[in-house]
Amino acid sequence: MPEYTLFLGCIIPARFPFMEKSTRLVLSRLGCVLHDLPGATCCPTKSIVKPLGDMAWYVTAARNLALAEKAGHDLLIPCNGCYSTLKSVEVELRVNPLLREQVNNILSSADLEYKGTIEVKHLVEVLHDEIGIPKIKQHIIKPFDGMKIAAHAGCHMLRPSSSIFFDDPNKPKKFDALIEALGAKSIEYETKMLCCGGNLNAADEPDEATALARMKLLEVTKKADAISLTCPSCFMQYDSRQYLMQKSGEKLHVPVLYYPELVGLAMGFTPDELGMDMHRIDAAEFLSKWDSRYKYLKTLKEVFDLPSIRKCYECGACVNDCPVVKITPEFNPNEIIGRLLSGELEAVIDSHNIWRCVDCYTCYELCPQKMGMNKVFDKLKQLALEKGKGPKGFAASIEMFRKEGRLGEPTSVRKKLKLPEPPKSGGEELKKLLLIVKGEENEV
Repeated sequence: MPEYTLFLGCIIPARFPFMEKSTRLVLSRLGCVLHDLPGATCCPTKSIVKPLGDMAWYVTAARNLALAEKAGHDLLIPCNGCYSTLKSVEVELRVNPLLREQVNNILSSADLEYKGTIEVKHLVEVLHDEIGIPKIKQHIIKPFDGMKIAAHAGCHMLRPSSSIFFDDPNKPKKFDALIEALGAKSIEYETKMLCCGGNLNAADEPDEATALARMKLLEVTKKADAISLTCPSCFMQYDSRQYLMQKSGEKLHVPVLYYPELVGLAMGFTPDELGMDMHRIDAAEFLSKWDSRYKYLKTLKEVFDLPSIRKCYECGACVNDCPVVKITPEFNPNEIIGRLLSGELEAVIDSHNIWRCVDCYTCYELCPQKMGMNKVFDKLKQLALEKGKGPKGFAASIEMFRKEGRLGEPTSVRKKLKLPEPPKSGGEELKKLLLIVKGEENEV
């Protein structure tokens, strides 16, 4: 059972205790033991404390690291700012023996010494690299299938890259992977790596801080159902500042979710248990949409192999090889599968397009997983027929098959070719068997 010392910093306990709540609930469910850190102070925040002098910044951070060393466990940090500071100082003290000696000389007056025996780890780093996505998935009972989430890693989860190495500082993937582990789609968007602008508030430039926050929110509101992050300062920008913008008449409607809240919801914790009523931007609409989609997909799972369909939709490599697409550009099988996943089953069944799949198996033979879109269309046609829908010619053939067990009866033309009498049809026997099949299906 992994054990960590939890370093919450200042903002989470003081302003956003729901972040602490969701972090503790989720990590406990994942089997982690968290230890608090008595005596901890501000990390310290670089933008505010470093201007007091480099040594004040190093000593404050080193004191926290020395306390954690005494506790005996690696530091787990659910705040981007605290992580960036403590990780930077940890690395600097490791590679600069002279600086460490100077810092330890000062710490010795408090009977402390930093030796470098523990590691500083971000919450995302621990979830992705140590606990792992397979274990997280084991605890998911209500996934976010079909929901689109905009990942906002935030600057200090990944930078400076001279000290932080657990993901690419410009094109990170691990936070997106954790979001998609919950079933959601982590969208790509132009302002993904844009700073939230929170530190501009400390520079007495609130309008500029608002402008940066607005840039991202304007894009996200068009492309995603919510934004997710792991930084209390970024949360303040996108939630609290969005609330102020809302009061001024700007309706952006972007719910802001701390990542452990997303995990907690997927694990079955209620929004009340997670303290989500403390958000300034109401997440009720997001939660309602998620609940509706969950119920829809639960019904869809009874008919379709959803994981395979989702892979098929995300791949889409064989679409342009479909022979019908070559002559009927308005037929887009990948788009139809996407509509199916997005909640449009009835509209898809009503559509004539599903009958354009000609069962040629081209997609199946090209698919590395031998999935093939034709399997999806087989099911869709079956559902359409059960509702009495389908092309007239197809319906006539089905009716004849049900009555005669054949799709055509031999005619007198055979005699001209001096062919023998055709063998007697087994249609009546087949009809009885099909009645048994229908009865068993109705029982199911």
